[in-house]
Amino acid sequence: MGRVAQETAKGLKWTLLNKLTVYPLQVAYGMLLARLLTPTEMGIVGLTAIFFAVATTLRDAGFGLALIRKQDRTEEDCSTVFWFNVGMSFIFAVALFLAAPWFAEWYHQPELLWLTRVSAILLFLSSSAGVHMNLYSARRDFKTPAIINVCVTIVSLPATIYLAYIGWGVWTLLAQSVISSVLSLVIIWIVSPWRPRFVFSMKSFKEFFMFGSKLAISGLLDTTYNNLRTFFIGKVYSPAQLAYYQRGQHLANVGPTTACGMIGQVTFPILATLQHDNERLKQVYRQYLRLFTLVIVWGCMLVASMADSFIRLMNGPQWVAAVPYAQILCFSYALYHIQVINLNLLQVKGRSDLFLRLEIIKKVLGTVVMAITIPMGVMVICYGALFTSTTAVFINSYYSKELIGMSIWQQLKDYLPLSLLAIACTWIPGTLAEQLPCHFIIKLAVGGLASAALYYAILRIRKDETLQQLLGLLQGRCKKPWQTAILNKLGW
Repeated sequence: MGRVAQETAKGLKWTLLNKLTVYPLQVAYGMLLARLLTPTEMGIVGLTAIFFAVATTLRDAGFGLALIRKQDRTEEDCSTVFWFNVGMSFIFAVALFLAAPWFAEWYHQPELLWLTRVSAILLFLSSSAGVHMNLYSARRDFKTPAIINVCVTIVSLPATIYLAYIGWGVWTLLAQSVISSVLSLVIIWIVSPWRPRFVFSMKSFKEFFMFGSKLAISGLLDTTYNNLRTFFIGKVYSPAQLAYYQRGQHLANVGPTTACGMIGQVTFPILATLQHDNERLKQVYRQYLRLFTLVIVWGCMLVASMADSFIRLMNGPQWVAAVPYAQILCFSYALYHIQVINLNLLQVKGRSDLFLRLEIIKKVLGTVVMAITIPMGVMVICYGALFTSTTAVFINSYYSKELIGMSIWQQLKDYLPLSLLAIACTWIPGTLAEQLPCHFIIKLAVGGLASAALYYAILRIRKDETLQQLLGLLQGRCKKPWQTAILNKLGW
């Protein structure tokens, strides 16, 4: 097995092990928390999410990805990125700390005063571990971060549940962030051998700024835009309505965003070594598109078809108002991986200028759609998000054809057959199972198993190559022609 395929399989296994260990705990945590806290309490914490999301994006300014992408990074490079992150985090933390009274008055929620201030302190502290994690990714060491994350989760989530049980209310959500952030920081500084030096290189800063600044602006646009809905829903409607929307959004996006984040974390540092071979990049990216579609679209459609039972299981019957939001947003996030693949390609090729240009176009369009839909109700806002997501697929793919010859029509040819099959194999058994006169857990078991069995059987009968690729990748048997071609080209 070649080096690229071996590193991909190894990275996926450790990242998957991380998710399979952490995710069940997070699910159990969310289920218990939704039953211990009210929708209003859970919605209050989300009111200032946009401001912290923006600060988190700007404090890194794309320097982390630039550090990973650079193949000949030096100690000066690493230390420069470290001190830049710390300095930016301090500035934003002070600004948010001082703005806390304004947040509390604007939303008419006194609890936001110290919730915001504690969160600002955490924002500053967490910045000192960023470069350590970037270096693990650059070295393709996915084992250490996975183990750290598992240990932190095992400790922090039970402690948080206990705090919710004894009546900490809205502070419970912040307590989980405090425990996990501090614990992660301590472990990373103990385990990681890297230490920053008291040096700041203007040469390194200018080099990273040329690449990272455009990604930072793109990230700022994306982060602001993605949080604008929650900002206006919380202000125009109510914290409870915001909580319903966020629960529906979380149910719809947790699978796609987790999968894309996991794969992107593994593949970006590997594919960065192939950035000058367009034909190989095209082959690999088309393969990734089919692999993502095989899993993600089926998962999204299963959740959409059985959203009522999923909401009752994950949050309880008092959250059923989130069901229609989840169903609409599931269709939106079924397209998410296509956008990620195309934008990831621009980063691998070092074209952060094109990345920024596409983000500006999409956000202008999305903001117009949002301005039109916000007064019409939360349901219409969700439909607007679906329209914007569909349009973004075509926008994001524009430069992929120019850079490596991967057109939108080739991508749709890879995407649509598997997607249509996934829709048929989920909505038929899923909607039928929802009609059964039994407990929602039984409905989920029947619908989920029937859908998975039908989907797998049809793929096996068709002798689908993508299914075989997925099974081979998970089992460490990566010997397909597209991988062999890459290895031969690189002399590996």
